[in-house]
Amino acid sequence: MTTLIGRTPLTRRALLSAGATLTVLTALTGCSSTSTTPEPAATSSATQTESAEQAEARRQTQAAATKAREEAAAAEAAKRQAAEAAKKDPATYEQLTERDFALIAKNPDAAIGRKVVVYGRVTQFDSATGTTQFLARTAPLVPDSVYDYDQNTLVVGDTAALIRDVVKGDLVTMHAEVLGSYTYDTQAGGSTTVPKLSVNIVEVTGSA
Repeated sequence: MTTLIGRTPLTRRALLSAGATLTVLTALTGCSSTSTTPEPAATSSATQTESAEQAEARRQTQAAATKAREEAAAAEAAKRQAAEAAKKDPATYEQLTERDFALIAKNPDAAIGRKVVVYGRVTQFDSATGTTQFLARTAPLVPDSVYDYDQNTLVVGDTAALIRDVVKGDLVTMHAEVLGSYTYDTQAGGSTTVPKLSVNIVEVTGSA
């Protein structure tokens, strides 16, 4: 039998011989006439493990930062509460000597934040001063005469309610914090600078 490819006749023996040669070449080269698609590489389990560890590390870092913020906020709130409680505790205020008081009166700005006990006579508390502050003559000790309170002082109430029942002429014991100096215009057309106190505890002890 003869098969034609183009114009060249090939015998059955030649075809068998060619097929055997092709088989040998395929075995030697590892090539196959059948095309195959390579399988995708498997995802590395090491990479998956590393990503999970990184995510956990981020979670722990974020949790630690959140906890730190919460603890800082709680500490600040506790500090504010303690400060507010201390305002109402007479034991946290210092009793002044006449010299200490004179130094504060001389330079109130240098004493800002000091918590002191002062005694005074209210000299003005009206529509001009408003409802949250008043003027008083003050001293570090209770003097023999109500007219011996020497230092003119601006007193600001911690709240309006705290000094609501105080009026001109009252004699008062005050637990106050030094706020510094305050300058205001006088009725005579000039100005004067006085110590400014924030009163946290006030007791009316009499009147003049």
